[in-house]
Amino acid sequence: MLQTNRRLAAASWMLFAGILAMVAAGCGSVEHHAAFEAAYAPKAETRIEVGQVANRTEKDISPELSQMFNDALSQKLESDHLLWTGGAQGDHLIITTQIVEYEEGNAFQRWLLPGWGSTVLGLHCELKDSGSGRLVGSADARRTVSFGGAYSIGAWKTIFPSVADDVVKDLRSQIPAA
Repeated sequence: MLQTNRRLAAASWMLFAGILAMVAAGCGSVEHHAAFEAAYAPKAETRIEVGQVANRTEKDISPELSQMFNDALSQKLESDHLLWTGGAQGDHLIITTQIVEYEEGNAFQRWLLPGWGSTVLGLHCELKDSGSGRLVGSADARRTVSFGGAYSIGAWKTIFPSVADDVVKDLRSQIPAA
C-alpha cells in the first residue's frame, strides 16, 4: 500500500513537472523548410548577405519589427560562419525576407485559454545570386507560441531570433562547411 502511494505520488510529480515545463516554454508549432534550385549547388565557401526585410501582411507592422528580424538573421548567420561581410563585390548570395504573417499575441490570453492570444511569425525568404540576380533558393518558416502564461511574456520579441535560427539551420544543412 505504501509503495503504491509512493509510485502514485512520483507519477503525479512527473506529470506536474511535464506540464510546468510545457507552460514555461510557451509551446506552439514550428514549421520551416529551405531549398536551393535543382540547377544550383552552393559551394563550401558560400556566404549570405542580409537584404531587405519587408512587411507583406495586411497589418501595419512597425519598421522596428522588420529590423529585429534583420538583426536576428545577421547574428545567426554570423555565428554559423555564413554571413557575407565583403561589401557589394564578390560572389555571394543575398537573402531578402517577406513577413507574410504576424500576430503579436497576448500572454494573459494564452494563459486563460491555450490557442487564444497566440504569437505568430511567418515569413518567406528568397536567395539570389549577387552577380546575376538569379533566384537560386528560398526558405519558408512559421512559428507560433500558442500557450503558456507569464513565462511566455515577450514572445513577440523572442519569436524573431527563433525563426531566424530555423532559417539558418535549414540553410546550413544545405551549404557544405568550408
